[in-house]
Amino acid sequence: MTNKHTDSLNEISDEALESSIVDTLVERYEEKESTSYLASSKQLLKTATTVLSSKQIDDIFKSKARYYSGIRAVKTTLKHLVIYITPQLARDMLKFSQRGAINTKNKNRKLSKAKVKKYAEDMKNGQWCLTGEPIIISDDGEILNGHHRLEASYEAGVGFIAPITYGVTDELSFAHIDVGNMRSRSQVLEMAGVKVNANVLSRVAMLSKAFEITSNPYAFRGTQGTSFQPAEILAYVEENEELALSVDFVAQAVKRHRLESQASEAIYAFAHCLIKQKLKNYPQNQTLPLDPETYLMRIISSLGLESEDDIEYQVRNYLQSLVTESSSYSLLCKLSAIFKGWNMHLGIPVVGNKVSVRRVARFRKDEDGNKIPVPSAGNINEAFTIPCQPK
Repeated sequence: MTNKHTDSLNEISDEALESSIVDTLVERYEEKESTSYLASSKQLLKTATTVLSSKQIDDIFKSKARYYSGIRAVKTTLKHLVIYITPQLARDMLKFSQRGAINTKNKNRKLSKAKVKKYAEDMKNGQWCLTGEPIIISDDGEILNGHHRLEASYEAGVGFIAPITYGVTDELSFAHIDVGNMRSRSQVLEMAGVKVNANVLSRVAMLSKAFEITSNPYAFRGTQGTSFQPAEILAYVEENEELALSVDFVAQAVKRHRLESQASEAIYAFAHCLIKQKLKNYPQNQTLPLDPETYLMRIISSLGLESEDDIEYQVRNYLQSLVTESSSYSLLCKLSAIFKGWNMHLGIPVVGNKVSVRRVARFRKDEDGNKIPVPSAGNINEAFTIPCQPK
């Protein structure tokens, strides 16, 4: 007797069809990923069947060649040459390049005048080394790395010999080139075409990512103990568009009320972003006494404040007391105070029933009454305040 239920399942879920769909999805995924993170490409490794000969290994590693074997050669779009770059060629390469763009909307980081000057002096003095670091050029002819050397050559009026690597197709390569040297997180964001202040957005992204990975949010300590790479921050920004929206809102507010602002744009923007994020879990049947934008605008501008009893006035007063501090401790105090004020509006109890934050004393007295500095002086001496969430 035929099991109708089983038959119906087979009719809907044909194994051959399912395999075909899965294969198609995998192919699309691999095709999408084929222009990113190519150094991690499994597809390229599948085609890497040629093993370097003993002579090739000997040419590369010389006397240490005996320690290496089984090295596979991988075929990519990358090509290499060593050329002589005249000052005129350097000028033209800078002129006709989008300065490191992956596309016409992107640009390379700003040049360091000090670095260009140092390079130019070395070139003039005939002390330019052939280190092996190449001028890197993308598959569409854009310069990804080497602008300082080219600018120095043009300014010095002296040519130099340089290896070039060209045919780079990895669309995220600009975010990884030279990151250990000069390319900062904000520069990577700027190069990626971010429209808001890349420096502020970079800081907000680092704070947000640090908060996200903190196992106990009440013990949040900012970016202390973290080490994010520029490409990580770029990816995080792309995945969290609300970060840029918060930065844009705060930038507009601070622009109009710069003289009244008592904290950095990054602090206000992170506060705005986290409040908005936590509001997603706030009971829908409860009406907010005010929106985050109004609350932060009052703190930034002092507009609409009528007395010292106003919560925003108290927050501003506390922020003012920290204006001269720029430590990681003060950053946490400023954020905690802003979140305390917000929670007070929502009727959520806060530590100490006030916006100010308890901190470790700067000194302690020994048996003789002498003041001794405390190692953790200035640190927060209470749980970090989470917006929209009671402790």
